[in-house]
Amino acid sequence: MNKKLLKIVSVAMLTTVIVSSLAGCGSSKESADSTSDSSVAVDAPYKKQVEIKIPIYDRGIQGQAAVDNNHWTKYVNDTFGKKYNVKVTYVTIPRTTDVDKFNMLLASGDAPDIIFSYDYTTASSFYTRGAFQEVTKAELDKYAPNLEKTLGADVLKYGVFDGKQMLIPAKRPLVGGISSVIRQDWLDKLGMKVPTNRDEYYAVLKAFKEKDPGKVGSNNVIPQGLSSMSAAGSGNINYAFRPANVSAEEFAMYSDVVIPSLSWKPTEDTLKWDNKLFNEGLISPEFVLDKDGTKLQADISNGKVGVFLMPLKTPPVLQTLVKNVPTAKFTVLPASALLPAGQAPQGFAYAPYGMLSGINKKCEHPDAVLKYMDWMSKSENLFVLQNGVAGKNYNLKGGLPVEVANYAGEDKLNFSSNKDMWALVTEQKEFGSLDKNLKMDAIAKGAPGFEKLYIDGYKETLIGAKSNFMFNKPVTSLTKNSKTLGSKWEEASAKIVMGKVSEFDALYAKYSKDYLTSGYQEIINERKSIYEGMKK
Repeated sequence: MNKKLLKIVSVAMLTTVIVSSLAGCGSSKESADSTSDSSVAVDAPYKKQVEIKIPIYDRGIQGQAAVDNNHWTKYVNDTFGKKYNVKVTYVTIPRTTDVDKFNMLLASGDAPDIIFSYDYTTASSFYTRGAFQEVTKAELDKYAPNLEKTLGADVLKYGVFDGKQMLIPAKRPLVGGISSVIRQDWLDKLGMKVPTNRDEYYAVLKAFKEKDPGKVGSNNVIPQGLSSMSAAGSGNINYAFRPANVSAEEFAMYSDVVIPSLSWKPTEDTLKWDNKLFNEGLISPEFVLDKDGTKLQADISNGKVGVFLMPLKTPPVLQTLVKNVPTAKFTVLPASALLPAGQAPQGFAYAPYGMLSGINKKCEHPDAVLKYMDWMSKSENLFVLQNGVAGKNYNLKGGLPVEVANYAGEDKLNFSSNKDMWALVTEQKEFGSLDKNLKMDAIAKGAPGFEKLYIDGYKETLIGAKSNFMFNKPVTSLTKNSKTLGSKWEEASAKIVMGKVSEFDALYAKYSKDYLTSGYQEIINERKSIYEGMKK
């Protein structure tokens, strides 16, 4: 997608870690069936109250109600809990150290009844350690029929390992991403068109630098914004430099959102391009120091940057920019902008799943956990958790719920419309059609007044996009080596991009060799073995 191609701003921090050995996961469905009323169907209450422990992210947001004890956690217990005679206890998981927290809880035997992750590598590593219990088709039919129907086989298959349903993936209705945008007012001042291929794009960047259409000063203008090249944001940066005929096997070996493919030719060509831009002063000069992207955000807000990843609603980067530069206009950068003329775009699309949830092998009431997820997946319950109360949390406009700004009542929704509660079943809100989903996603995430730009950008990221190859078993070497390789990528990419053009080949060869011997060759070999086995 465009944001991966341009690598204009760093994305969320990668959640990967080499997990420690699992301790004390000896319980199983036998103990679960002996302690819970397992004959109870999905809509019947338990004769004796049972308790389930559900993890929920704590993002440390100031001014937000406690994520494990607020109006909406009480609402769940007052509705689902009372109806089924289930006590739901929420267990806080720090978002920035979620894997470490789950490791600690698993080791002590205190892990909640669900163990989740957005990261497939992390979730699969828990599986290889025996942390999960299987969810059978019979259990889904009995305790979670609505959840099963809502997700469908196309989503559930992403939670199957070795022929068994070990994870329940949440659905992801919107699989595109966020595009890059270009300062249209700068193009207009220069009499230039929106670039549609690499040569045109390079010419635009050069013109931005040499002619300073924003009048910010030749030493201040930044034609293309860039922040620290974290591994998390660099796994798919090379689409613009991939040949049009990449084989299915090569795509499977090297397409990865977790670990960048440093030794692959398209990645080499991408870094060579970035090295050229850096040495010509066409990208952010201090990108390597901008670990959290705040420097880039300030530069965009102050009108210094010509091309950048489209900012979202918060922090208010676009809003601040248009206050500082009222004449600023923006256009979505075409998916073809970094490609050779005539080559069809390729890009990254998310797989159709979001959160990956496994039921703890020690869980005594897996049936109750499934009932909880089934209840949450029902549209009438999900709508309330996502939107709150009409006239308080939201008002209907055109038949769609629009959040009331600055509502501060006790029943105020927590982070992102209570997302950390309902992310177990879906990654985004749904409103019956793609157009409605996009419109509401733009209202929720896009900068106010730029909803159409957000939607246009989303559609652009889908051109030629496909999701990465899905192996039918965990790539254990990826789990083992991801942390080391992530650190090595950040060092290598910075040194290579910031080096002299004349030193590029030597630097690339040096760091590529070290990358391969530090675990990347092991990952390639294991992927190849699994891939060949899947063809039999």
